[in-house]
Amino acid sequence: MRTLNWGIPTRMARAMYALFARDGQEAHQGKVDLIDRLLCDDERIPLATDTGAPTGEPAIWHAAEVSVRQCWAFCHDLGTADAILAAVAGVCARRGIAAPRGDTDEEKLARALDKAWWRRHLRTEFKRRFEHTAIQLGLTYVKTDPYVSRETALMQERQNRANAELLENRIATNEHGQSYSVADLADKGTANKANRRNELMTRIRGFEEVADTLRHVGLFWTITCPSRFHSVGGTNAKYDGSNPRDAQAYLVAVWALIRAALHRQGIRPYGFRIAEPHSDGCPHWHLLLFVERDRSADAEETVKHYALLDEGQEAGAQKNRVKLVRIEAGKGTAAGYIAKYVSKNIDGTGVGDHKTFESGQTYIVAPDTFGQVEITPSARVTYWSQAWGIRQFQQIGGAPIGVWRELRRIKAETLQNAPEAVREAHAAVQKIESTDPAVAKQADFAAYLWAQGGPTVPRRRLAVRVAAREVEINGRYSQKVCKKPVGVYAAAFPNEVYEGVHYRWTVEGKNESGNVRFTLPRTGVNNCTPWPERPTGAPAWTRPDNAPDLHKKARATRGKVDRVENAGYGNPDSQTWSRADDARAAILFRKHSPRHAESHLNTLKRKYNDE
Repeated sequence: MRTLNWGIPTRMARAMYALFARDGQEAHQGKVDLIDRLLCDDERIPLATDTGAPTGEPAIWHAAEVSVRQCWAFCHDLGTADAILAAVAGVCARRGIAAPRGDTDEEKLARALDKAWWRRHLRTEFKRRFEHTAIQLGLTYVKTDPYVSRETALMQERQNRANAELLENRIATNEHGQSYSVADLADKGTANKANRRNELMTRIRGFEEVADTLRHVGLFWTITCPSRFHSVGGTNAKYDGSNPRDAQAYLVAVWALIRAALHRQGIRPYGFRIAEPHSDGCPHWHLLLFVERDRSADAEETVKHYALLDEGQEAGAQKNRVKLVRIEAGKGTAAGYIAKYVSKNIDGTGVGDHKTFESGQTYIVAPDTFGQVEITPSARVTYWSQAWGIRQFQQIGGAPIGVWRELRRIKAETLQNAPEAVREAHAAVQKIESTDPAVAKQADFAAYLWAQGGPTVPRRRLAVRVAAREVEINGRYSQKVCKKPVGVYAAAFPNEVYEGVHYRWTVEGKNESGNVRFTLPRTGVNNCTPWPERPTGAPAWTRPDNAPDLHKKARATRGKVDRVENAGYGNPDSQTWSRADDARAAILFRKHSPRHAESHLNTLKRKYNDE
C-alpha cells in the first residue's frame, strides 16, 4: 500500500486509501482532485514529509530563510522600491500569504527582510491549509477528530507551550524596580482563563439585571450557515470547499444586515454573541439579546428573515438554520442558560460531559491522549479558535469594556472631586475581597451600565470615556506615534482627566545579564574590501553608484577562474574550471544522491553484476 506519497500524513493517507478501496475513487472524485492539487503544489510548504510525518517547524524556518534570501536578492538586483515590493508580493502570493503591510515602503521592506515575520505568516498559512485539507477529506468530524484535527491540535498545543515558556523566561521591570516574569503579569489579566470566564459572566449578569429592571425580554438565538459551508465529515455533496473563516465572514455579513434592519426599526438589542464550531469546524453563532417586550416579535421576524435570506428554501433550512429560545421567568436565568456555552468554549469548568448536536443526534466528546499530551474538548474548541483566528465572544450594545478596565486602574483618592458619573462608574467596577460579608463587594456591571447612560446608550453619548495620550513607540519595523490610555474623563468636562496607574516596563531575558561568553578578536584590522558607503538619506534597498556588480563580475570570469583547491578533481594537469568538469560532477551526483535513488540502484546492480 503506497500511501506515503500523497502529500498528506500517513494517518490521513491510510484513511483515504481505505475509503477509496471501499467506495471506489469515482465516488470521491473531489478528494482525489484535492490530493492531486497537493502533490502538484511545489510553491508552498508541503503538508507531510517524504516519510509521511506531518511537516513541522524546521520546514517553516527553512521556507522563511529562503524567502528572506529572495527578498535580499531583489534589493540587490532591482533599483526602485516599487519593483522590489512587487517582486516581494509575488513571493508572498506563491507562498499563500498576504504581502507585508506598512505606512511606508521602508516599513514594508523591513517586514519582508525579517525572518520572524515570515515564520509567523508561514506558520499561520500552513496551519490553516492543513486543517482545511482535513476538513475537505472528512477527517475533522465528530466520529474522527471533532472541531479540529489531532495534528493541528498538537501543533497549536506546542505553540502555546512555547509561548508560555517564552513569557516565563522574560522578566519585566518597572520604573520602581519591581520585577516579574511576563507570564505572571499576563496571568493577572484575561489571558487567564478563569479571569476571562469570570469577567464574561459578570458582564452577562449585569445585562440581565438591567433587562429585569427595564422589563425587557431575553431571546437566545442560534444561527447556522447554509449547507454549502458544511463538510459533514466529507459526506455533504453540496459542500463547496469553504473554510471556517469563509463561514465566519458569512455570519458577520448576516449580522450586519440584521443589526442595520433593527436600527431602522428603532430596536436597540444588547447582549452577547458566542461563536462556536460544529464538529466539522464550521462555526455557528449563539446570540443572547435583550429587547423591549413589545418589540420582541419584530426582532424575531427580522432575525429569521435575514438568517434564511441565503438558500432559505434548501432542505432542513427552516428547521435547523435559525432557532429561538425565549428566556422566561421561572425557567432559569439568561446568565445561567448561557453559562454552559461560555465555560464550554473556555476551559470546560462545571460543564460535565461535553455534548455536541450533529445530524439530529447528540454526541459526547471525550478527551483524547496523544503521547504525553491530553487534549480536552474545550481545548479543541480553543485550538480551533486560535488556528482560524475567529473571535469567540463579542459584546453587543452596552457601554464599552475598555472604560471598565481603565476605571479599575484608578485609585479612589484620585476621584475625590470628580463628577458624579465618574465616581459612580468607578465604584461599580471595584471588587473588594474580605472575609467580612459587610465589607466584601463584587464588581457590578449593571451599575456601570447605568452610570454610563444605560444599556442602549450610543458611543457618542457615553458619560465616561477613556483619555488617551500620544506616545512615540519604537516598533520592530518602524517608529510610530500612537494613542495610549492614561485614564478617564467625564464627557461633560473633557479637560479634567483622572489618570490611572500605568507602569513603564523594560523587558529582558532571564539570562541576558552575564551568562554570554565571547572572546575579543586578535586584531582590529579588517582585511576585506570595504563596501562603498550609501549616500546620506538614500533608501535601505539602494546600492551605491560605485558598488561592484558581483553578478556581472561572476559572468565575465566564468570559465576563467583558476582553482586553488582540489583543482581538476584530483588531476594535477587540469588547473582550470570547465563545463565538462561540471557535467561529470552532475552525473556523479545523480548516480549517488539520495534524491536519485533509482540511478544509484542501477549503478550498484551494474557494479555487482560485473564482479
